[in-house]
Amino acid sequence: MFKDFPHSSHRWLVERVGRPPSRVLDVGTWNGFLGRQLASQGHELFGIEKDPIQAQHAAAFYRELLVADLETLPPLPGAPFDVILCGDVLEHLREPLVVLKHLVSSLRPEGKLLITVPNVAFVGCRVSLLFGVFEYRDRGILDRTHLRFFTKASLLRLLREAGLKVQRVHGLPPPLPLVFPPSARWPLRGFFECLALAAQLWPTLWAYQLAVEARRPS
Repeated sequence: MFKDFPHSSHRWLVERVGRPPSRVLDVGTWNGFLGRQLASQGHELFGIEKDPIQAQHAAAFYRELLVADLETLPPLPGAPFDVILCGDVLEHLREPLVVLKHLVSSLRPEGKLLITVPNVAFVGCRVSLLFGVFEYRDRGILDRTHLRFFTKASLLRLLREAGLKVQRVHGLPPPLPLVFPPSARWPLRGFFECLALAAQLWPTLWAYQLAVEARRPS
């Protein structure tokens, strides 16, 4: 499902791709929720997805979609790319640095990599740890499928080790509209906007997700 509300990670990714047409690789397409948006804008899309059933749902939005485990470092169709999207991908990898280097090699010089990951230093996680609580959950920052956890500092270090030049870091707030669907008179609108502002000004503490734009040096 495309999260079509202000300050969502999905909106951020689509907006940062830039003007079409760009040659874009969508890493972890799932059912094509990002591909649908980008294809409608006129981008040339390629994708990689591990789940064959979800890949079938997504295939219509991509020029070519590879069904493969990214950690096997498969040859990527359509390379080199102008943009590579890694939306909530790195936290699921055993060796994210190895995969990132593989992706960087498939970017054209000055091509950009757009990444979103959960921020394990989010204030909610800190408060839980203060009370001795660290419990995996079905979704969110401590999702049971997450193998890696990132703070702003550790994520930026990883990107630099992969040979990327970090351009911008953006903090994203908790996705309250998913829990409390907004309406014309949404009572939490002001509170949500305050959280969004706090996430941008102090992402190390208030960002639920970290969004990073990085480039491959020429």
